[in-house]
Amino acid sequence: MAHLEEAIELRHAGITCPVFLLFGLEPDGASEILQHDLTPVIWSLEQAEVLSAEACRAGRTLSVHVKVDTGMGRVGILPENAQKEICQIHNLPGLTVEGLSSHFSDAELEDPDVAAEQVALFARVALGLEKAGLDLPFKHMANSAAVIRFPDAHFTMVRPGLMLYGYNPVSAFEPLDIRPVMRLSTRVIAIKTVPQGTPISYGRTFRAPRVSRIATISVGYADGFFRTLSGKGRVLIQGQEVPVVGRVCMDLTMVDITEIGPVQVGDEAILIGESDHVKLWADRVAEMAGTIPYEILTSVGTRVKRVYHGG
Repeated sequence: MAHLEEAIELRHAGITCPVFLLFGLEPDGASEILQHDLTPVIWSLEQAEVLSAEACRAGRTLSVHVKVDTGMGRVGILPENAQKEICQIHNLPGLTVEGLSSHFSDAELEDPDVAAEQVALFARVALGLEKAGLDLPFKHMANSAAVIRFPDAHFTMVRPGLMLYGYNPVSAFEPLDIRPVMRLSTRVIAIKTVPQGTPISYGRTFRAPRVSRIATISVGYADGFFRTLSGKGRVLIQGQEVPVVGRVCMDLTMVDITEIGPVQVGDEAILIGESDHVKLWADRVAEMAGTIPYEILTSVGTRVKRVYHGG
């Protein structure tokens, strides 16, 4: 998980397997990391010293993973300092370094040379640690794209992300037999017939080009239905695509249902999904919104009800 709160939520939900805290040590979070038996990914000796002190106070030994910056330029120990600092961290009381991680700077790995350079750099750091007597059981840097395209990046563990939702980040290079697993829908809450020229939504950016039937659906940008879909987005109702008209509001969105059959209040409106073999998946929604499917999939608001099937 990225944040401490997310990891704790998993523990409260009864998840007992190892949980990695990818953002490491958040302010004042050391005691909760130990309390909930989490495995933080850290990137500095200072973070390690805070965790060491807390582990000693608790009479515990805490396992950590250390991140190396092989080219992302975000967080991580620089490779030239990695061997020295990681050994120092491992020797702190109450801590055990059990893993080494890194992150690709090109999510889709479209430039294989850059990716290969990062893999080679990571492997050199791991080899240097091994020669120093620290052969770590977990070494990981492969995202979804690397799982598909770079076997050399698999090491001992992989971290797929987009693939878990059923999307292929490198479909232009490698076909993959996966399918989307997340569906997002809402309901029609109002229908009205408006005269030609009627403005719809904030700013009057859309005016009905003819007598039109306009349906209001219960979703808005507060739910993760992007405002950039105003006048561009599509929604599936009764197995047919209908256009978003006017600006997407915080809680509501309007669509033009003039061209389809009878629609009733309460009918389902699919925002991400499939209906009667008509597909509207996150990659297409992202294209309409001017973003990437990662952002579409992770932006669904917390007030949106989740229903889990199977598993």
